[in-house]
Parts: sequence; C-alpha cells; structure tokens
Amino acid sequence: MESIDLFIWRHAEAEEGIPDLERHLTGKGRRDAARVASALVPYSRDALLIVSPAARTRETAAPLAEAAGLEPSIDTRLAPGASFAQVLRSVHEAVDAKDRTASTFVFVGHQPWVGQLAHQLLVGSSGDWRFRKAAAWWLSRRQGETEWSLRTVFDPDLVR
Repeated sequence: MESIDLFIWRHAEAEEGIPDLERHLTGKGRRDAARVASALVPYSRDALLIVSPAARTRETAAPLAEAAGLEPSIDTRLAPGASFAQVLRSVHEAVDAKDRTASTFVFVGHQPWVGQLAHQLLVGSSGDWRFRKAAAWWLSRRQGETEWSLRTVFDPDLVR
C-alpha cells in the first residue's frame, strides 16, 4: 500500500525587520536551510513543495527546490499570522486531492502553525509544539488511512 509523506519545515533564521513578508535569511539561516535541504533531497525528488509567500520561506526552500528539481508553489494561506484553519485546509486540499499526482508534500512555513499542524496530525487534537528554526518533521501515513506517524525530525545541527 502506498504511503503519503508530509514534511513540515519551519523557515530558517531570518533577519529582524519590517515589512515581515520581506525578511530574508541570515547567513546562519542560509547554512541551516542548505543542510536540512540536503538531508531532504533523497526523500522529496517528486514532492509537491508548498511555501508561504514570505521571502524567508522561499529562501529556506530554495536549496531543496534546486537540488531536487522542484518548483515551489506559493500558498497565501500559509503566510505569517495565518489562521490554523486556513493552513489545515491547504494541507488537506493537497494531500487528500482525488486527482493528486504526488505522494510526498513539503510545507514550508512559520510558528505557530507548523507546531499546531504537527500536533493536530499526530495527536488528533488542538495543541502547539515548538519547532526549532530550519527543522523539518517527517510524517507518514498509509494511503486511505487517517492516522499519521512521525518518521523522524531533521534538525539543522544534526544533519550534514
């Protein structure tokens, strides 16, 4: 039975400032994003890569997009300050689409929704987990099932 893989990836460290959507990654953020991206490449070559419209999420996803040959799709429902309902709707529309061609999805976004999404999918209730900047959580479920499991966490300090 085919599995569905979902990567929830928090953007890497970004510069302070406003406007918020235009904040870019710091040097550390670029290095961390590149390390995590290199660890994700073997698992995401045919993935659907969905990012927030913020510059920092697009820059976090860029090394993965380049290495895996993916074209990022910007989803405004994933923007900073988005309601969790919007985020959940975006994820369900992608993962549960009847005509979907991908079985791997990478969502790149922001706290608090990355932690809320992981909690909702893994525990089945509202809650909030803290995601480290640049960390990606790999969740998986079997096709046709609703229960997700955590495969692993890609921490920028533990991947090379």
